[in-house]
Amino acid sequence: MKKKIVLGILIILIISLGVIWLIKPREEYDENMLYRKNFKNVSLKYERYDYVLGQNMLVGVEKSFDKGTSFQKVTKELVTVSNEAKFIFLDEALGFIISTGYIRKSNDYRGLKVTKDGGKSFLDANFNYNNENIDLITIEDFPYWEDEQLKLKCSIYEFSKEKNEYQDREIIFKSQDSGINWALD
Repeated sequence: MKKKIVLGILIILIISLGVIWLIKPREEYDENMLYRKNFKNVSLKYERYDYVLGQNMLVGVEKSFDKGTSFQKVTKELVTVSNEAKFIFLDEALGFIISTGYIRKSNDYRGLKVTKDGGKSFLDANFNYNNENIDLITIEDFPYWEDEQLKLKCSIYEFSKEKNEYQDREIIFKSQDSGINWALD
């Protein structure tokens, strides 16, 4: 008799959990949401608005004050980035877009975009780097805070000191102005 009661309770519990799972509200999948970050009072997300020129997309930032129930576009002018772009917000105001994962000398080392106003506007970051043998800097990771200093880990591919082979070399940039200008650490 006890086994039947325990088995009955177990069946009721399993059915109840299944019903709760079915009716529990879940966030709908949004293929255009590229990144979302929740902060204490707001949620920010990078949103894709359209594809352009084959390998690029138009993106902007949307903001929510109701824990993500509804969002409002805050970006004044949409930004064109590659389809492989990566996104991050470090706080409610400071965010970055790494368009392709590298920056080129031929484009004045552009490829990192920064917002300091929560996504309303974006600027191209500037890199102060002089090495005539380097045409490409690879961005290894997102900007990060270390000892109250904003840093960015990158690498370059250059000749070894013996000039007989190429080698990867890590370089760290730092910024004094929240990511607009970068110089070697």
